[in-house]
Amino acid sequence: MKKILKNIGKAAIFHCLFPLMYKWYSRKPLRDNVVLFIEIRYAELSDNFTLLYEEFRKREGFTVDTSFLGNSVFSYRDYIKACMSMIPKLAAARYVFVDESSNVLAALPIRKETAIIQTWHGCGAFKRFGYGGVEKLKERYYNDYYITTVSSPEVIDIYAKSMGQDKNRVLPIGVSRTDVFFDKEYISSCEKEIRERYGIGDGKTVILYAPTFRGNVQEAQSPELLDIRKMYEGLGNGYVILYKGHPAVKAMPDVLKEYAHFFINACDEKIERLMCASDMCITDYSSLVFEYALLDKPMYFYAYDYKEYVTERGFYYSYEEFVPGGIYYNEEELVQGISGDKEVSLEKIKRFRERFMSACDGNSTSRIISKIIDSCKQS
Repeated sequence: MKKILKNIGKAAIFHCLFPLMYKWYSRKPLRDNVVLFIEIRYAELSDNFTLLYEEFRKREGFTVDTSFLGNSVFSYRDYIKACMSMIPKLAAARYVFVDESSNVLAALPIRKETAIIQTWHGCGAFKRFGYGGVEKLKERYYNDYYITTVSSPEVIDIYAKSMGQDKNRVLPIGVSRTDVFFDKEYISSCEKEIRERYGIGDGKTVILYAPTFRGNVQEAQSPELLDIRKMYEGLGNGYVILYKGHPAVKAMPDVLKEYAHFFINACDEKIERLMCASDMCITDYSSLVFEYALLDKPMYFYAYDYKEYVTERGFYYSYEEFVPGGIYYNEEELVQGISGDKEVSLEKIKRFRERFMSACDGNSTSRIISKIIDSCKQS
C-alpha cells in the first residue's frame, strides 16, 4: 500500500504540480540573455559544464545561472525541493544546458523559445543507454533537445536512437571538457602537483585505476577491488596505483595500511587531473576510455566480471574488438600485461581516437557556444 501511495504521489508531483508550476512561471517573457546550467546528478558543477560555464561568464551580455538537482546525492524530499527551485529559472532561460536524462525536465511543457542543449556526460558510445538500453525505459526521460553535442560522426545514429531524437539535431562538434587534454601547460602542472600531493617519486610509473560502478546509478556499488597484494608483488616498487572510484559510488573500499604507499585512494581528486598525471590506465567498462585515448597513453582492461556486466548493461560494439588495449580477467594476467607491455598498441589507440573522438581538438567549448548562439539567432 505504501508503494502504491508513493507512486500516486510521484505521479501527482511530476505530471500535475511541476507542469502547472512551469506554466505559471512561463507567463512572464523569456529572458533572451539567460544561460542556465542544470546539474542533474550532483550538488556541484561537474567537468562537463565547467569550461562552458566559465566561457559564458567571460562573454558580455549573458546572465549565467545554475541549478543543482542532485538526484544521486540528495534525499527524495530534497530532490523535489531542488526541482521546484529550478523550475522558475528554467521558465526564464533562453539557453539551458543538461548532461543527463531527467524525469522532471521530460515532464514539463518546455516553451518553444527555450533551447535545451544536451552535452551528455560521456564521450563516444560504449554501454547501452536510454531507449537503446537492455531494459527499455518505461517513462519519458529525454526532451526534444535543440542540440545534442557528440564527440564524432561515428556515434550520431546511436545517440539519436537512444534519446529518441532527430539525428539532424545530433551534432559532432566536440565535448567541452576534453579541451584540457590539448593544453600542455595544464597537463604538465597536473603531473607535478599530483606527484607532490601523494609523495610519488620521479622514477615511479603512475597507474590510474578508474573502474566504473556496478548496479544502477542510484545505488551504485564499487566493483571487487583488485588484489593489491598480488599487484604489488607482481609490479614492485617501481609503480604506484592511484584509485579513482566512480563519483556515484558512496562507499569506497578499504586498503591495507601495508600497501598504502603503493595503492593510493585519490577519489577526492578530479578525474581529468589524474588522467593527465598518470602514465597508464587500468579500467573496465568506463567511458573514460574515450578521453584517455586523447593522451596517447597505454590502457589495460580488467574485465573479471565481463559476462555478468554485458548481460546487465550491454554494449553498442563488441567489447573484444572495441577496446584499444589488452583485456585481462585476473590479476596475474594484468600484471603480466603491464610489465610485459605486450598488448599495448599506440597505433590501435590512434585509430580508436580518430573513430570516436575526431571532433575533439581543443576548441570544443568555443565551437559549441558559437554554434548554439548563431543557430538560435537564425531561428
